[in-house]
Amino acid sequence: MLNLQQANLSDISELCELENSVFDEFNFPLSKANFRYHIQKNYLIKAVYDEQIWGYILVLIKFKVPRIYSLAVSNKARGKGVGKALIQKVCDDFVRLRLEVRADNQNAISLYEKFGFKTQKIIKNYYPDSCDALEMTKAQDAF
Repeated sequence: MLNLQQANLSDISELCELENSVFDEFNFPLSKANFRYHIQKNYLIKAVYDEQIWGYILVLIKFKVPRIYSLAVSNKARGKGVGKALIQKVCDDFVRLRLEVRADNQNAISLYEKFGFKTQKIIKNYYPDSCDALEMTKAQDAF
């Protein structure tokens, strides 16, 4: 059974391994120091199955509208509802959310749209490889 829980400092190495297996240098991968900071200062939920971290979601909470900064699901867990469970968790915990997603990541865009996220604008050349990003938001009421 998939278990969602707050990440802790003992998870840093496993989170970093997951991060590096999912994201390349063009997608701003997080370092161990980044994970340490975010575990202490932000909202970082891990998805655990069979004592292994299958995914995580990081929400930056210091903004007026909390920002989903990163969502990662291990390759072996793709298609098993891990991303969906993590997004559902943050949608349950936050009234309003925003995020940026690669414009060429149709799987992620479709998943966010299923949860009511709407594209607000296109950010040209957002990523180091010049890929555009979509800024998406979700709210129970208007901003």
